[in-house]
Amino acid sequence: PELLGGISDALDELARMEPALAQVVDLKFFCGFSMAEIATLTGSSERSVQRQWEKARMLLFRAMQPD
Repeated sequence: PELLGGISDALDELARMEPALAQVVDLKFFCGFSMAEIATLTGSSERSVQRQWEKARMLLFRAMQPD
């Protein structure tokens, strides 16, 4: 339960800081869309979506690290 709360808090913070990144995480991780599908849905290039995904993963990883 503590891990899930931490993930939820990290996602909430990401949504506040960078809503576009949070949207990519939502579409990729929770909805299971491919990068190409996310690009189409968001009107972005697939490469831009890939960069957003990588940045979001890095930020979430850092947010989940103990202080």
